[in-house]
Amino acid sequence: MGAAFRWWEAYERSKPADVASLSWYEFFVFILVKFVPPTSMEELCRRFEQLCQEGISMTQYEMKFSKLAHHTIWLVPTERERIRRFTDGLNYQLHFVMTRENTSGARFHEVVDIAWRIELPCIQEQEEREAKRPHGSGDFSGVLSGGSPTTVGVVLIGPLRWLVKFIVVH
Repeated sequence: MGAAFRWWEAYERSKPADVASLSWYEFFVFILVKFVPPTSMEELCRRFEQLCQEGISMTQYEMKFSKLAHHTIWLVPTERERIRRFTDGLNYQLHFVMTRENTSGARFHEVVDIAWRIELPCIQEQEEREAKRPHGSGDFSGVLSGGSPTTVGVVLIGPLRWLVKFIVVH
């Protein structure tokens, strides 16, 4: 048996019979406090509070947000607070549009779906613009101090991901 199970058995034995069972929230917080070192909890809180969408897709942001929110449950005790923190971390354009959307009364997964549906056409438009962009645009061709001809290009790969390509021509 593991330490958590032994702790739970001891808790159950010591609890008076007339005391109600713990809610999932209370149980989870007890487990975190008992078995996660304070420095780890502080780091999770810091990462959660600083999380923002910048440079990643909405889906990737939602996955990171949900994972961190799961481990910092006391920072998002209500559905409303979870939604507020989620929308506050969205990139500026998406956050701006989401504030105009009527999300009052919506569940978290509905807000995520709204954000994803708003972001999708923007991603498609960005990809279409990039596809129409002339090849070689933005490239630098010349000779570096080493004397050999070099081409350096910046290419957009997928939405909001930059890849810098260095091609040395001999």
